[in-house]
Amino acid sequence: MGDVQVWKANDPGQPKFSEDFEVVKKAVLQVTDIKNNNNKYYAIELHTDKKKFRVFTHYGRTDDLQSNPNAGMRESRYADSLSEAEKLYNKIYGEKTSPRKGYKELSLASSKIGSSKSVGQSSGVIDDKTLQKMADKFPAPVKVATTLHRDVQEIVSYLYGEATNALISTVNASITANGIETPLGVLTIGQIDKGESILQDLAKAMGKKKNQDELVDLSGQFYTLVPHKFGRSNEQALAAVIDSANKIDEKQDTLQLMRDMLNVNGKSNVLVNPEIEGKYKALNCTIEPVNPGTLKEMRDLIEKSVVRSYSKVKVKNVWQIRRDDEHKHFAKDIGNHKLLFHGSAVKNWVGILSRGILLPKIVVTLGVHRTDAGWLGSGIYFGDAACTSLGYAHPDKRGTRFMAVTNVALGKMKDYNKITYGLSEPPAGFNSCHGVRGTQFSDDEYVIYAHNQQK
Repeated sequence: MGDVQVWKANDPGQPKFSEDFEVVKKAVLQVTDIKNNNNKYYAIELHTDKKKFRVFTHYGRTDDLQSNPNAGMRESRYADSLSEAEKLYNKIYGEKTSPRKGYKELSLASSKIGSSKSVGQSSGVIDDKTLQKMADKFPAPVKVATTLHRDVQEIVSYLYGEATNALISTVNASITANGIETPLGVLTIGQIDKGESILQDLAKAMGKKKNQDELVDLSGQFYTLVPHKFGRSNEQALAAVIDSANKIDEKQDTLQLMRDMLNVNGKSNVLVNPEIEGKYKALNCTIEPVNPGTLKEMRDLIEKSVVRSYSKVKVKNVWQIRRDDEHKHFAKDIGNHKLLFHGSAVKNWVGILSRGILLPKIVVTLGVHRTDAGWLGSGIYFGDAACTSLGYAHPDKRGTRFMAVTNVALGKMKDYNKITYGLSEPPAGFNSCHGVRGTQFSDDEYVIYAHNQQK
C-alpha cells in the first residue's frame, strides 16, 4: 500500500468526511506491560461515507482517561476503496496484537473511547449473560415504602456499601447505571471470565519452576483484561506482579466480587438505586432479627466456643438468614448435623447472602496455605470455635467482623492428624473430613465437599 498519510484530528486540509458515517468494524485494544510500566489503549475503526473510506484510531495512556475522558490522540487514514481500507485496518490491528506489542482486544458492553459513533456502543464479542443484561431496560427508581426492620435496613445498606467500596478501591472502575465501568468502557461478564482464565495460567506457572518473566507477562495480561489500580511508578508496577498463591487468592476474590455485584444488580439496577427494598430483594434470601432468647442462645454458643486464652469474641448482633434453595436441597439424610462457624471478609457478604458459600474454583498445590484450597484440599471449611473462623473474617474499618453460624451435615467424618493437600472429596465411605486439633492442625477444621451439606 506504500506510505499512508496520517491526519490528526482538526488538521487542516484533510479529506472531507461526513459526520453521518457508518462504522464497518471496530476493536478496542489494551495492554498493561508491567516490565516497561506501560498501560495503554488503542481503539481502531473502519468508517465509510458513501464511497469514501477511512481508518480511525484513538490511543493513549489508560490512566489519563480518569482525569480527562477526552484524553488521547485521534488520527485518521484515508483509503480509495473498502478493500484498501480493510487491508490498512488489518495491518494496524495485526501490529498492535502481535507478541511484540502485546495488545489484547477487549469485550465491552459500552465503550468510552473511539469515534462519536462508537462511544456508548458495545465492542468485541459480547457473552450471552451480558447481552441479556443489555436487553433489560432498567426502570426508573420508584420510592417504595419498606416494611423491613430497621436493623435489617442498616445491615443491608452497610454490606452493599462495603462491597462497592472494596471493588472500586481495587479495580480501576466505578459502579454506574451501566454496570462496572472502567476508563475504557463497561466490563462484560465474558471479560471477567477471560481474567479468570489468566489466573489459571498463573497458577500453573507457579506450580512449575518459577519463571519470573512468565509471571510478569501473565500478570500484565490479567491487568490488561481487568484494569486495576496500582500506581504509575516502576516500583508500584513490579509490586503488582501476581507471583504468589496469596495474590492469586486476592485476584480470585476480586473477580468473584465483580460477578456478585453484576449479578445482584439485575433488572432493578440496585447498585445505583438508593431504595433499600430493591437491594434487599436482590439478595434473594430472608434476613430477620432474632428474638431475645435466640440472641442469648447464639451469643452463648459463639462466645463460649473460644478455645484460645488470648482470644476474645463479643457478639454485637445476630440475624437469622434463610436461603430457600439451600433448605430445599439440604442433604438432611446425611446425619451428624452440627452448628459450625464460617468467617469471611465484610466485602464478601453481599455475594454469600445472594448465592451461598461457594466451593473453591482454583485448586493448586503450591506448598503454602491457601484460603480456597487449604490443608484438607478443595472444600468448604468450618470451625467449631469462633476464634478459628474469625481468622478468615477480616474486619471492617470499625473493627467489626461477620461470621455465619451454619447447619452442617457432616455424616461420617474421616479424622486427619496430618495436613493432606489435594483432596477434592472425602475418602470412600465418608461424608466429610476433620482436621484434629492439637496435631498438625492448631484448631479443629471441618470440611465438606458438596454444597448441599450446609445451609
